[in-house]
This record gives sequence, C-alpha cells and structure tokens, in this order.
Amino acid sequence: MKPLTLLGILAVIFTACFVGYIFTADTLFAEKEEDYRVGLVMELESGFDPFTLQIAEGVYLLGKEKGVVTESHIEDSVEKVWGATESLIHEYDADIIVTGGFYTVTQMTSSALANPMEKYLMVDTAYAAGEQPDNLANIVFRSNEPSYAAGYAAGMLTETRIVGFMGGVHTDIVEGFYHGFAAGIERAEKERGVQIELLADYTGSFTDAALGYESAMQMYDAGADIVYQVAGTSGTGAIRAADETGNYVIGVDVDQSYLAPDAVLFSVVKHIPQAIRDTVLLYKEGEDFSGQTISLGYAEGDYVGLVGYMKEVVPKELISAIADIEREIADGRIIVPEA
Repeated sequence: MKPLTLLGILAVIFTACFVGYIFTADTLFAEKEEDYRVGLVMELESGFDPFTLQIAEGVYLLGKEKGVVTESHIEDSVEKVWGATESLIHEYDADIIVTGGFYTVTQMTSSALANPMEKYLMVDTAYAAGEQPDNLANIVFRSNEPSYAAGYAAGMLTETRIVGFMGGVHTDIVEGFYHGFAAGIERAEKERGVQIELLADYTGSFTDAALGYESAMQMYDAGADIVYQVAGTSGTGAIRAADETGNYVIGVDVDQSYLAPDAVLFSVVKHIPQAIRDTVLLYKEGEDFSGQTISLGYAEGDYVGLVGYMKEVVPKELISAIADIEREIADGRIIVPEA
C-alpha cells in the first residue's frame, strides 16, 4: 500500500473535518502586522478532485513561507462562495484571494468586479476577450503541451490502434487537452506507419464518476485499449472501467496511479501548488499581474509534464523519446496546436 500523499491527506482532513470551517496558518507562525495575507476560497459541493486539492496544497505551501499567513474558507456549496470571499476581504483583510475551479468562476468573477481594489488569483480559467476583471490574474497551463507527449505515447503503445479521449464539460481548457493529444497521436502514426482511430466523448460533468465509467466503457467496448480522461471526479469512473476491463487509462492533474496501479499508464500533471506559490510570492515582493493571463508550459520550467510511468508497460526507450519531445516543445521546435 502506497503512503498517502499530501493531496490524499488534505482530502481526508477536509472531507472529514473542515467543510464549512475556517482555518489559518497561525499555528505555524506568530502573525505580524506586516505579514502578507493570503485568502483561499473553495467549494466542495462538486466534490474533491485532484485539481481542487492542488489549489488547497498551493495555499498550504504558502502558509509555510516566512512573512506569509493564510486563511482558508472551505464551503459546502457554491452559493456560499460569495459570502466567504466578502469575509476574507472585510474581516481578514486579505492581500490576495486565491481560487479556482469550474463551478466557482461566476461568483469569483462577480466578486472581483464588485471589489476593484482587491487582488484575485484564479487558476486555469478560460476568459473570453474583455471578460477578465482588471484586478484578477489568471494562471493558465498550456496543457496541450504535455497532452501532445501523452498522445504520442498512447499512439506508440496502442495495440488495437484505437485510442479514446474523455472530457468532462466541453470548455476551451479541455479542448486544449484534446487537440494536443490528437496531434501527438498523429506523430505516432507517422513513426509507426499505421492509422490510429481517436474516439472522443464528453460526460458533460466534472463530478459524476458514473458518467465517466459509462463513457469509458463505451470506448473500451468499441475497441479502444487506452483512454485519456480529462474530467475531474468523473474521470475516476474511467479509471475504474480500465481496471475492470484490463485496459489502460491516462491520469490527469496529479499522479493517479494510486487509484489503479495496473491500469494507469502515466498521468499528465499540472504543478498547480508550485505555480500558486511562485506567483503569490512575486506579488508579495511587489509584482502585480492583475488583469493578466500567466501562461505556463514546458518553456517556463517544471509546471507541466508526465509522471508515474507504468514501467512494466512503458519501455525505457519510449520514456526517453517522450523526454526528447518535451525538450523540443520547451525549445520551440515543436509547436503544439491549442485548437
């Protein structure tokens, strides 16, 4: 049995104890007037998924930094997000508010517009032109880039020459995953000299594991032997389907091999905690990214990548080839499509 990761510990603690509660990092440091104050707002109505947990971990890491104190509001419904944010602004006097997640975007955007003197940091949200508030920075990961590497790997490994992609809600962010994955498969097709069919389906939800299971089973029944799931909690259903059928699945956001060690080939990850920590510390030192989109991919450092290879199935030669592809993307020799 593998030890619990920090994400796993957070999931257990939050789910069991902290829904509807407020907690701070005061137990780690004696709070001082000049400390930089970071607020976190999260909702659990849609459930804990790897993406949400990484945002919590990012603020947890900030609470361990000297000169930074944090307060986190963990709410059990989306409707409570507004009130929690107002509390962080007017009672806690937060210097910046961190949030993210598909289901909180509307309320947090409205809050930013209603409080133009406050600073907000959103994670991985696709704003249309002119819709992002001037006081809100948005960290966006170029997930199409590691998805390209994942598509190449899947294309080289598939034995049935049928591969699946399962998304959650049909958003621009998820579409980036798809187009990168499809382009990587095309590269594998050229190297192998074969045609590979790519199946695609969207569950319409990031929170319904049963829908994810059904979607993945349909693709496995159609002959796919590998499915790339980008669907939040819905994706855990795809992992279960792969495990039950003896097929393979690609994890997302964090290393998901612990869910099914014999089914998860590897995972496409975004190092959200590191990105939040690095960005907020720059804010603390006087930088201001308000109104900007901070785009992170291979070229910016260790913010995206593939982890947790199933070494019994993914040969060393392929892992080495993937590393070469990642370097080529970072250097600009490979331009990965976004749409």
